[in-house]
Amino acid sequence: MDGKFERIARANRVFTPGYPVQQKDLFSGRAQQLDRTIESLMAPGRHPVIFGQRGVGKTSLANILGQALQKLICVKVSCDGSDTFATIWNRVFYTASVSFKQQTLGFISNESTKSVTLADALGHDPNTAKPAEIADLLRRIGGYCVVILDEFDKVADAQTKSAFADLIKIVSDTAERVTIVLVGVAENIHELIGEHPSIDRNLVQIELPLMSDQEIRGIFETGMGKLGLSVDASVVSQIPALAEGFPHYAHLLGICSAKACAENEETQLTPSLFDIACNLAVEDAIEKYREAYAKATSTTQSSRYPQILTACGYARTDGRGVFRATDVADAIREVFEEDVSIQAVVPALGEFLKERRAAVLKAVPVGGRQCYRFKDPMMRPFCRLKARDLLLARRSA
Repeated sequence: MDGKFERIARANRVFTPGYPVQQKDLFSGRAQQLDRTIESLMAPGRHPVIFGQRGVGKTSLANILGQALQKLICVKVSCDGSDTFATIWNRVFYTASVSFKQQTLGFISNESTKSVTLADALGHDPNTAKPAEIADLLRRIGGYCVVILDEFDKVADAQTKSAFADLIKIVSDTAERVTIVLVGVAENIHELIGEHPSIDRNLVQIELPLMSDQEIRGIFETGMGKLGLSVDASVVSQIPALAEGFPHYAHLLGICSAKACAENEETQLTPSLFDIACNLAVEDAIEKYREAYAKATSTTQSSRYPQILTACGYARTDGRGVFRATDVADAIREVFEEDVSIQAVVPALGEFLKERRAAVLKAVPVGGRQCYRFKDPMMRPFCRLKARDLLLARRSA
């Protein structure tokens, strides 16, 4: 493997846009949320619920939480749409066999690491498992135990969510050394686990908002530093605006910047190399965003669709990501230095609501007026990258 590919291989271990962070020394930001989560584990009867929109780093936080709790028994599993209460706990017990030590009903500290299924632990059909039975098994574990259930939002069965609410209530009352951590995409904890007033006092809300500019810069600069690459100050200042608070895009820009340096045998990321990196980032972006953009802007003749959609990525928004047609026109003026009338923008925005244009936008009524927001918030940073792409293409034409 020559020097270029060695450098790219190292970069792929540092910047991971397609994979949650696994190592604590590569984790950047979220210090407040990590501290609050760990503090809540020390409080009997308190169970953290880590929630936020897609792509803000919830799984990475859950991974690092497991590393931070090495002195505790800690098990992390992921849920899916077909899961039931029994299948989730079967996965927990089977996964836990590496750390938990087998006993007929429960676990002891001998050297056995044989896999333990829920049927082994219960002694009967695991599909009939009840919250009280799981709570009884968890009470038998020696020492403090933390069970992290990632992607809990994928659980579709209402009975399963209700069973977990019952379990949290029982564990809170009877097993002070056991903590259950729920992680998932949601706007609030009730959206994740449902309305269960009896456990409200047992749940600790840990919301992961979009990352701050400082946290986004931290991901990029820390990673580039680990790779021995210096960065022009004018480049660093652009990263937060392009990533728009999403760690995925900070990692994407990081790996593409490292590739641009490797391809050109440079150790400093200059503005011209960053132009190359941004083009790579568009090419390497998540396929569904590239497909949605192509479908939304495709026409048989020249149109303003690309310009208007990318300007939506820069449109001024309220706290919910909602923007107006006037905000899009203002963004076109600021980004592309062109004056476009509201009448020219509105029809295109209406098209972006339709399925034939990938329904990239959603209509949001505000005060009797139609406003808009991206159906998937992670589309917004992609549009910012595409706007930059359009500007570079215009300059080179």
